[in-house]
Amino acid sequence: MRRNRALWASIIFVLVLVLGSALGFFAGGLRPTLGLDLQGGASVILTAPPGTPPDVMQRALENIRNRVDAFGVGEPDIALSGTTIEVQIPGAAEATVQRRKTDLFCLEGADLIHGCSKNENDVRDVLKSLEVQAAPSEVCVVDGDGKQLDCFSSRAQAETYLGGVQLGPKTEGSPSAAASPSASPSSSASPSEGPSPAASAYCLTAPTGDRIGCFKTRAKAQAAKDALKIKVTKQTFCVVAVPPPPSPSPSAAPTPSASTSASASPTASPSSTPATFADLDLTGADPLPCNLGSRAEADSALAPIEIVHEQQQFCVVSSAGKQLGCSVSRDQAESLRRQSGQERLLRVIGETARLEERRVLEVVPATDPRPITCGTAEERDLPRCSFDALKKKEVVYPGPVGNNQVAKYVLGPVVISGENFKKASAVLSSGGQLGAVSQWTVTFQLDGDGTKSFADATTQAVGAPPPTDQIAIVVDRVVISSPTVQGAITGGSGEITGNFSESEAKDLATQLNAGALPVELTRQSVRTVSPTLGDESLHQGIIAGLAGLALLFVYLLFYYRLLGVVAWLGMTIWAILAITLVSIAGDQFGYALSLAGVAGLVISLGVTADSYIVFFERLKDEVRSGKSPRAAVQPAFARAYKTIVAADIVTGLAAAVLYITAVSSVRGFALTLGVATLLDLFVVYFFKRPTVFLIAKNERLVSLRGFGLTSGVAAEAAREGAGL
Repeated sequence: MRRNRALWASIIFVLVLVLGSALGFFAGGLRPTLGLDLQGGASVILTAPPGTPPDVMQRALENIRNRVDAFGVGEPDIALSGTTIEVQIPGAAEATVQRRKTDLFCLEGADLIHGCSKNENDVRDVLKSLEVQAAPSEVCVVDGDGKQLDCFSSRAQAETYLGGVQLGPKTEGSPSAAASPSASPSSSASPSEGPSPAASAYCLTAPTGDRIGCFKTRAKAQAAKDALKIKVTKQTFCVVAVPPPPSPSPSAAPTPSASTSASASPTASPSSTPATFADLDLTGADPLPCNLGSRAEADSALAPIEIVHEQQQFCVVSSAGKQLGCSVSRDQAESLRRQSGQERLLRVIGETARLEERRVLEVVPATDPRPITCGTAEERDLPRCSFDALKKKEVVYPGPVGNNQVAKYVLGPVVISGENFKKASAVLSSGGQLGAVSQWTVTFQLDGDGTKSFADATTQAVGAPPPTDQIAIVVDRVVISSPTVQGAITGGSGEITGNFSESEAKDLATQLNAGALPVELTRQSVRTVSPTLGDESLHQGIIAGLAGLALLFVYLLFYYRLLGVVAWLGMTIWAILAITLVSIAGDQFGYALSLAGVAGLVISLGVTADSYIVFFERLKDEVRSGKSPRAAVQPAFARAYKTIVAADIVTGLAAAVLYITAVSSVRGFALTLGVATLLDLFVVYFFKRPTVFLIAKNERLVSLRGFGLTSGVAAEAAREGAGL
């Protein structure tokens, strides 16, 4: 009786596992994570130059994995073999736009959405803060007669130029004039009295070295210098959100009248600060109108901006079921869907994204005879064009200088590179400061070495004559931005600007966070699998599996009678538990079931069927030797289980070797084959063994006419004994 309880406990344990699996499927949303060939997606093979060291390839693999993870795509499969990296991204190719309910208040105007919030008061505060401001587009330094000396795109550049104007004696004077300063201690001791009287004139010199003009006396030269001023010659108009002024301090109003005034307005709480533009959700937001030619145009752009209560939004969902982003505008959602497609993803994961920041030494026209450093693909493969080889050298790279204009930048050694970045984020900058109105930028935080190097470089650049007061931001040997340094940056954080679109800013932030690839990778092939093809393959695989299971059941039922039912139940339990393990592996470890994995499960089903047949045939042999079914079942299982274990171990070892040596979908086949084979040992011992033992102890089931245990294992021996 005690032994029977142990057998029943074993069966109940297995049934509880099956019941839990069923509840997970029907109530808990437990599902296998489908691979590339079953749900659609993209596959790309990237290769590095022959002879690339393994450690370099491993770093490239990890960086690509980080980039793929940043996109939130479903369960990527990234494998390294020698100098080849294969990236399989399920579900990234066929994103869809779904309509969903929401409750948002958005700042909208002229079919543009400038930001949203769940709090209507926040949006109302921002709307009240909008105003039109003039933004200089051309700032010139002019002399006292109004003549333009030089023009710049920002006031900061003009101020740097003006501060660099020098006053000194004309150097083309007589030799005595040149020698006079050193020969006259008094002039050296009293510089305020001017140079030696031998100087023929006094000149103003621009920071670029060009002479502005010369005068007979120092006083006239000084007066001419004092007359230089900055003049805005061209300007555009922008709609900006002006931050609210700081709340007045209560201690600044000691008089009784001020105290009375404060008490007369109890609703104006000094602790409540109006919301700013940055408090809105700016995901996918359009910048506020800017770069308009006149104030009237800016007023016309500001007028239609209003608060709209949005009750639906459109979300982009990958075929893996992951939400990639939402917008209250279908057009913006469609744009996001296109941006999240495989072309953008494959472009980002394969780009080298070598980022450098270098001091600008000179900006020359594109027609300048100086060649671009490593300007051809052939040159970039040479050792002299590697990052380490060029790190401490001057280089010439192309970059933008204006609308549709390209120049050559002569740059100094690298100040910081992508390896110095700890964190980068794409943000939509906004505020009351002109020149920083609703632009997508990338903010960053540097490590210790990068902080020191960047602080030294920005300190040297402050006040330097243009263009040496600029630090160029270079991505893959192209200058994307060259901002002017207006103050030393010693805190290790900064901002990259370059007229980025939203996707460009986010891609650059992704590449900076993931790190630059340490080796140039070449895209060898790209393969796209549609979800339709995957659905058909999965459907056909399920049909084939069910058909095989049905045929196997008919055969076992005909040949082994009641034991055939046991075998069919055992294989059904095995199938449920196998799918459960695959689902848990997908949810917890990122395993994606591919078509090859399905093939591994189907083959494992045959291995499981063999385990039942081995046991049943061994039971036949024991009965033929003259033992009763009840007496034969124990030694039959003991001998059969040794054979089953040996066979499953061989299959498991083969699967393990295949998993270690193979790549891509073949590893999925090996994994499912190995796990399902080990699961067979579990089901055989904890379900088949106790079930057959209990049947053998029940005389009614043993002797059931035409269907009992005796009919399944002893009928053939009886026919042989009768000479049939």
